[in-house]
Amino acid sequence: MKIARGFGFGLLLLNLLLAGSVTASAGEESERALAALEKEVKSLKGTVDRLSRPSEQTDFDPPKLQLRGFGHLQYDFDNRGTKDSSGNIATDRNANNFTNGGIDLFVTSQIARKLNFLSEIVFDFNDAGGTVPDVERVLVKYEYTDWLNVSMGRGHTALGFWNQRYHHGIWLATTALRPIIYRFEDEGGILPVHFEGIEFSGNLNTGIGNLTYMSNVANGRGRITDEVQMIKDDNTSKQVSFMFALEPNAVKGLGFGANILHDVIPNNANVAGRDREIEEVIGGVHAYYLDDHFELIGELQTIQHDSDVRKFHSGGYAQLAYAFDKIKPYYRFDFLDIKTGDVFFAGIAGVEDTKQHTFGVRYELFPYAALKVEFRRADATTFRSNAATAQISFAF
Repeated sequence: MKIARGFGFGLLLLNLLLAGSVTASAGEESERALAALEKEVKSLKGTVDRLSRPSEQTDFDPPKLQLRGFGHLQYDFDNRGTKDSSGNIATDRNANNFTNGGIDLFVTSQIARKLNFLSEIVFDFNDAGGTVPDVERVLVKYEYTDWLNVSMGRGHTALGFWNQRYHHGIWLATTALRPIIYRFEDEGGILPVHFEGIEFSGNLNTGIGNLTYMSNVANGRGRITDEVQMIKDDNTSKQVSFMFALEPNAVKGLGFGANILHDVIPNNANVAGRDREIEEVIGGVHAYYLDDHFELIGELQTIQHDSDVRKFHSGGYAQLAYAFDKIKPYYRFDFLDIKTGDVFFAGIAGVEDTKQHTFGVRYELFPYAALKVEFRRADATTFRSNAATAQISFAF
């Protein structure tokens, strides 16, 4: 009996030990399973977080090419009278034309995380029915940080507000035509709105608002206004420009800024009086207020030419628009003040004292197509004009 009781007690003790061992093993297994589950949850959460964030370009991803475009079609009417030496209208003529404004292809590519490519190629149509491709911008941009970006190539010079905000796609602008002071070089413009060289730009969040800046070091003007020196520079001087704009925190949509440019224009032996280089200094100021309804923009640019004599020119505009849902009426006043005797501007059509009033309305047909109808009255030294334009502009 004692042996049986001892054997029974041993079996009970063995069962208790085994039960404790099984319980301990089960507890350890549960802890291991819980740790594995927590690790899996953390991994899954990290995956969800990565998927929730926007994907970023890495230096090993292939470039991301995007193609956009702009175009416009319009009908123009112009009643123009030529003035005689006394300022009276000597001749009067009417012209009306349907015009194809060409195609503006806007190409961008994300080459790497901090390296971008931009190209703007315009296909214009000439009077003979031919197509003329014109490369307006070709830039490679390195984005080091918010306050320092470095670009190289052909771009828009650091001059004022309009030249940076509205490029060759006229759909971007409220009006059907650019301000007179910002006409392109091949359209009788008096400013070097394009450059070939290097550009530094960036923005800084200061205590009073957002400060943006832009600076160019470029080949500068050629011998005539319509010559952007893309391959070489005809003299050793480089065009240097700088502009800034400040948007104060106190008033959303308000901004103002200034610009300065210095260049030395090469001489031109083919033109009388152009045997010497011309020193050029351009200075300007601008201000704007833009919100969901109001559009107020004002700019002034001055040009000083020093050669045998000093000539001082100026030009600018003031534009007001107000949007009522899809309808946006607008008004703009343009002016040019051109001193006579400047050999650099001699013989260029439209470069003369001019005052112009523009009244128009823009109607948003679709999110990326607009109808613009405007009337312009211009009074210049050699002519007086009443013109109207009906235009459809679009982005694609």
